[in-house]
Amino acid sequence: MEKLNFVKGISYKDFTVESSEYSEAAKSTIIRLKHKSGLTVVHFANKCQDNMVFFGFRTADKTACGTPHIMEHSVLCGSEKYKVKDPFISMANQSVNTFLNAFTYPDFTGYPVSSTNKKDFFNLASVYADAVFFPMLDEGAFMQEGHRLEIGDDGKVSIQGVVYNEMKGAYSSAEQQLFDAIQTSLLPDTTYGCDSGGNPVSIPDLTYEDFLDFHKKYYHPSNSYIYLYGDMDMEEKLRFIDEEYLSAFSAQEVDSELLWQSAFEETHDIHKEYSISEGEE
Repeated sequence: MEKLNFVKGISYKDFTVESSEYSEAAKSTIIRLKHKSGLTVVHFANKCQDNMVFFGFRTADKTACGTPHIMEHSVLCGSEKYKVKDPFISMANQSVNTFLNAFTYPDFTGYPVSSTNKKDFFNLASVYADAVFFPMLDEGAFMQEGHRLEIGDDGKVSIQGVVYNEMKGAYSSAEQQLFDAIQTSLLPDTTYGCDSGGNPVSIPDLTYEDFLDFHKKYYHPSNSYIYLYGDMDMEEKLRFIDEEYLSAFSAQEVDSELLWQSAFEETHDIHKEYSISEGEE
């Protein structure tokens, strides 16, 4: 069967090619497609045998509760198809991936994975796609990755949580506190004025209900880009994405607009205090 030529206007499954052009800078033919669910696929087609897929969502949070960061951890704690406690660790230990990770940025969350082995690539892509679109997100995962109260051996109650403790470590740095003060002072009306990783003071304010609402709102195909890279069978990959995942969704409006910071009417003089370790100057 002759392979489909992905040029502008061509449709395949529920995808339509919006553009196709060669980029000398990327040494790739960049093909951009739109799915009926609202999702955009961008394929960097070239001769590279190391195939990559990247699931990206615009997560413009308006709080410092660390919801994007906690969500990034939690979706990888089991999904409808892969009901294991930590599929991320299983993938890392059992696959021949060349890259496997997840990132939280101020305005988007991304899940990239790559492999030179075709079967391994499909397995990894399937786990990631199921994780982001159909995660279990049970309350136990929220408490484990986000925050919970715990009684220590000394009988004292403390706040614990993977992300909470991670960000406590980050905020023990004077540089991190300075950076946070600059961001919140210069960009208070934007998502960049909130720490997407989470401020330890604010993380315990996040409720389980708000956590679930965050996924429902932002982790929809209409708010997502999938990037593909390398020498691959485009029809095969699109058929897999469409039939296994996107067919369950319809397009919808997602309010994830990134707002501009309005200019200040007057100069602001900001003073912040922060703690240092004993003996530091």
